[in-house]
Amino acid sequence: MISSFLTSRTRVAVAALFVCAAGALAPRAIADDSTGSANPPAAIPSNLPASTPAASTGTAADNSEGSSPLQLGEVQVTAEKQVGTEHDTPISMAVEPAEDLQSRGIIDVTALAIETPGVSLKSNGPGQTEFEMRGMTSSGGNSPTVGFYLDDVALTAPAGAQNGKVVLTPPLFDIDRTEVLRGPQGTLYGSGSMGGTFKLIFNQPDLSQFQGSVESTLSGTEGGGFNHNDNIMLNIPVVQDKLAIRIVATEAYTSGWIDRVVLDPFPETDSTGAIRGNVLAAPIQQQFPQSNSDQYDTLRGIILWKPTKRLSITLSGDYMGDNQAGISAYDQFPGNLDHYEVFNIPEPKTDKEIIESLNINYAFDSFDVTLTSAYWARRSTQTEEASEMFNDPAQALAYYANYGLPNPGFYSPNGTGEAYGTEDDPTNQFSMELRFASTDKGPFQWVTGAYFTHYWAVWNFAGTTPNFASFMDIGTGAPATTPNWFDAYSPTTMEQYALYGNATYALTKKLKASVGLRVTDYDYQFASTISGWGSALGAATPSVQSGVTQSEAVEDPKFNLSYELNNDLNVYGSVAEGFRPGGGNAAYPTTGVWANSFAAMNYTSGKWPSTYNSDSVWSYEIGAKSRWLHRRLMVNASLYYEDWDHIQLLAYPDDWAFNINGNKATIYGGDIDVRALLGGGFELSGSIGYLHDNLDGGPHWVIKPSDVLPDVAAVNGNINLSYSASFMKKYVFKAEAETIYVGPRYSLSFLYYPNYVESGEYTQLPGYVLTNFRVGVSSQQNDWSVSLFVNNAFNKQASLEYLYSETQPSAAFNRVVSNQPLTAGVDMSYHF
Repeated sequence: MISSFLTSRTRVAVAALFVCAAGALAPRAIADDSTGSANPPAAIPSNLPASTPAASTGTAADNSEGSSPLQLGEVQVTAEKQVGTEHDTPISMAVEPAEDLQSRGIIDVTALAIETPGVSLKSNGPGQTEFEMRGMTSSGGNSPTVGFYLDDVALTAPAGAQNGKVVLTPPLFDIDRTEVLRGPQGTLYGSGSMGGTFKLIFNQPDLSQFQGSVESTLSGTEGGGFNHNDNIMLNIPVVQDKLAIRIVATEAYTSGWIDRVVLDPFPETDSTGAIRGNVLAAPIQQQFPQSNSDQYDTLRGIILWKPTKRLSITLSGDYMGDNQAGISAYDQFPGNLDHYEVFNIPEPKTDKEIIESLNINYAFDSFDVTLTSAYWARRSTQTEEASEMFNDPAQALAYYANYGLPNPGFYSPNGTGEAYGTEDDPTNQFSMELRFASTDKGPFQWVTGAYFTHYWAVWNFAGTTPNFASFMDIGTGAPATTPNWFDAYSPTTMEQYALYGNATYALTKKLKASVGLRVTDYDYQFASTISGWGSALGAATPSVQSGVTQSEAVEDPKFNLSYELNNDLNVYGSVAEGFRPGGGNAAYPTTGVWANSFAAMNYTSGKWPSTYNSDSVWSYEIGAKSRWLHRRLMVNASLYYEDWDHIQLLAYPDDWAFNINGNKATIYGGDIDVRALLGGGFELSGSIGYLHDNLDGGPHWVIKPSDVLPDVAAVNGNINLSYSASFMKKYVFKAEAETIYVGPRYSLSFLYYPNYVESGEYTQLPGYVLTNFRVGVSSQQNDWSVSLFVNNAFNKQASLEYLYSETQPSAAFNRVVSNQPLTAGVDMSYHF
């Protein structure tokens, strides 16, 4: 299955990596097995040990009488692909160990990201989230700006999906920790990490004992219904200390809170198309409550085989499946969490992903060798209804419904009728990494390796209009002659080859210098065929773009200097570069309805550019990691400046997506994380991030305001107060209150007023505050727990983004993606 899509060059690269691995491992492996000597692995073996006690925990003696822990503990991380601690790793990062995630009721990555300083997100609902860090918006280009890793496997977003560069994220059950690495991580993590990297590190099989855990979360949502989230884990040693299997499964259902309402007759807009008809006064034909309900299922199986003390082999497989009945978006007008339709057209979304990976780790005396290969395949589909938008006079599509046919009327049976589109986006990737990492405790530490990936994605879109003669063929200006209004097939293929290395040397006992470099060579191929009466050239002449290729070799260096003033205070400074590959555009004409857009974007070449180039960022950061008051107070802070050159931007000539290169963007800001043990069982934590951005989009950038980056909040943060106490020497009581703030952001809008522009404009979404409460009881040994919770306690309706797709830009209203309303319930877990 894998070899069917690999080119001959790919097979050579894969074979070379295997040969390197075999050559490095085989001779020493035989010798080591004969002696039986071993050192514990310290790079990143597949059975990476769990983190040391989290910052919120202490020893059993500390907590026996319900007091706070005496000190904040260490948290183990692998941010630099070697085992270290959060305090000693000289980069800006946010780490959440499993204990804290469970204590705060964080069960998915979206909930984690929304409260992490410096992180912004776009979301179309469960499993449909695009992550951005430190202002590095990924709206332009094919590649994301934030890397996303499931253990050692990089998950890359679809190249052409309309819902953005979203990743299908697993639930945070049976996880060891999460690591959010801010700033360019391209040296160690590659081209998709120019803004930062998310890492999810899950628990590995335990070779020594049988374990299990179950968790069930039952809740209800205001304006929705009953929700449940059920998890189970089993750890089975097959051969004591040699072979074990770990199985983890999740089944989760989230009731919807958006009602889909079908009206008949449907009220028309005013004659200009600027003001939507009064949908509240129109008769309801059908109503579908909870139309955005979601079913999410996952299954993970991990086999760990440790034939010797030095060698470990891990084989894992993951399945993630998401089925959502409809989009989590309501109509801006009237803004009552309903979506109104002319015809009964559901908008289901599905997303399936299968991940297979093999990790082989061998521990030599002074270094580890790790070979990781992975293959994953993903397929997402969705339906998008468009009947009301197509009938808006301002769209100039339904011309013949009013002026050219008998029985005029936009929504009558002889009018425009139904209009909708279906999208199908398959994506897959094969990757292989061979890594060498030092493990001794000397002054010189290093990690080096080679990486290869083959990525393939297709954007498939098919739009239909049964009453096609009501519409104007864009190419000919005459009535349409086919129901297909927009059919697109756009495949993308990219192969990347990389060599990387990072070396750290202790110049003195307190001063360390680090130098890293990644050299990446990528080959990119793109093609596109677009047809239908609503395509750029009309139904008679498909728009075809073929043979678009790009190749480039790029170097990403990194420099870091850190100084340990004492055991509790480290300061550091770093300079790093990151990049994203370039890509291709579909072929659009420059005549007819496109002439105005072509001229407005200041192009004079006679044709739209078929490609856009790579962009890059230089990041400059200083920071400090400190512990105070006998390690009862932790303060981590950083300041940064980002210089983003040839920035990839997503323009919208005549509402159609088109990638260009702008001049540059500059971003500066800071992040601070604080944690304090207050005594008496109280603990306070909080974090905040601030940034300021300025965009110079260049001569071809026309979306207003033209100097801002979309989807980026200038300020976000959270504050959390918790209390814990033991009672009856058997149980622990804990209560927690948390408030999250996300500041205003800009989102793309196509509203008619105040001044409708075909290329769209950025409209500022208001900031929002979410508050959560949680109270519970657990056993002293933490083998069971029961908690009551209220999320979004004040039922805040937050506007996350304006929804954009081929069928959605409307002159009369936006569709607004919404968060989940007030949700209250109980969380129960048991470990055995």
